[in-house]
Amino acid sequence: MSQPRLAEVPVSAARGAFAAGAATLAALYVGNNLPSALYALLRTTFGFSALIQTLLYAVAVAVIVPALLVAGPLSDAVGRRPLMLCGLVAFLAGDLVFVLATGTGWLFLARVLQGLGMGAGAAAAQAMLNDSAGQDARGQRRAARTATACVTFGLALGPLAGGLLAQYGPLPRQLSFLVHAVAVALVVLLVVRTPRAAGSGTKRRWRPRLGVPPVVRRTFLIAGACSFLAWAVLGMFSAVVPSLVSGLLGSANLAIAAGALTLMIATSGFVQLGAGRLAPTSAQAIGLVVLAAGLALLVVANEAGVGWLVVPAMLGTGTGHGLVFTGALAELTAVTPPAERGAVIGSYFVVSYLGLGGPVIGVGLLSLAQGLAAATVLVAAVVGGCCLVLAPLVFLEIRRRASPQ
Repeated sequence: MSQPRLAEVPVSAARGAFAAGAATLAALYVGNNLPSALYALLRTTFGFSALIQTLLYAVAVAVIVPALLVAGPLSDAVGRRPLMLCGLVAFLAGDLVFVLATGTGWLFLARVLQGLGMGAGAAAAQAMLNDSAGQDARGQRRAARTATACVTFGLALGPLAGGLLAQYGPLPRQLSFLVHAVAVALVVLLVVRTPRAAGSGTKRRWRPRLGVPPVVRRTFLIAGACSFLAWAVLGMFSAVVPSLVSGLLGSANLAIAAGALTLMIATSGFVQLGAGRLAPTSAQAIGLVVLAAGLALLVVANEAGVGWLVVPAMLGTGTGHGLVFTGALAELTAVTPPAERGAVIGSYFVVSYLGLGGPVIGVGLLSLAQGLAAATVLVAAVVGGCCLVLAPLVFLEIRRRASPQ
C-alpha cells in the first residue's frame, strides 16, 4: 500500500512538516551567504586574488543549477524528507571543510558541498512547505510568505552573523561556520523527527525536465530577463560588496562591511512581503528603474568617495530586486498551466541562478586588470544600463495587454 498523501496525515504532522521545511530553507540560505562576510579575511589568510574570490562564490551557483534540476523532480518520486536530509548533511560537511581548510582548494571543496546541499535540499524544503500548508489559497499564501521570509531574510542574516562573529568572537575564520554547523545539525534532528508520510511527496516517476510551453513563452522571456538582471546584482553584491565597502569606508570592521549587504537583502525581503498590491508586470517595470537608480548611486559613491551614499544605494538596489523578483515569479505562477508549473518555475530559477553567478565571474576577470572596485563599478554600470533598456519594453508590454485585442 502506498504512503498517504500529505493532505491525509494528521494536522500535527502537517504542522511539523511545515516547521521542518521552513527551518531547512532558513538554515540553507543563511549558510549560503555566510562566507560573503569573510571573503576579505579569507583572502588575507590564504593569499588568493579577487578573481578567486568571485569564483568561490560562483562555483556554488554552478553546482546548484544541475542539482536543482535533478533534486526537484526526485523529491516528487522519493519524498521530500530524504532530499532535505541529503541537502542538510552536504551543507554540514561544507561548513566543516571551511573550519578545517588549510588552503584555497579546501575552500572550493566547501563551496561545492554547499552548492550540492542547496540544490538537493532547497527544492524539497520549498515543496514540503507547499504540501503541508493545504491546497486552499490561504494556505498557499502562508507558504509563499514563509518561503520569502526564510529565503530572503536567511540570505540577509548570513553575512551579518558571519561579520559579527568574525569581528567580535574568537576564532574569526572558523567560529561562524562552527555555529552554523551546530544549527544545521539541530535542523537535521527536526527533519528526522518529521513523520515519514508528511514528507512523502506525490510519488510520481522521476523525470528531470525543464521547459516553457508556447502559451507562456513571451511572458517567460520578459520575466526571465528582468530576474536575470535582479539576481545579477544580488550575486555581484554578495561576492564583492563587503570588500568594496571596506575600501570605500576605510574600515576593516567585518560587521560594518557585511551590514551593507544585509541592508540590501533585508530591504528586498520587506519589499517582497509588501508588494502584493502591485500588478506583477508593473512591479517588474518599476523595480528595474529603482534597481538602476541604486546601482547609479553605488557608482557615484565609489567614484566620488562618498561613503554615506552606500546606504541609499543598498536601499535602492534592495527595493528594485524585491519588486522584480516578486513580480516576475507571481506573473509566471499566474499564467502557467498547473501541469506545467514545475517545469516553468524550475526554468525560471535556472535563469535566476545564471544571473546570480555569471556576471560575478565577469567582475573577477575584469579585476585582474582593473582592480576589484573598478571592475565592480564597471559591471554595475553595464547592468544598470541593461535595466534602463529593458524597463521601457516592460512598460510597453503593460500597454499592449491593456489595449483591446
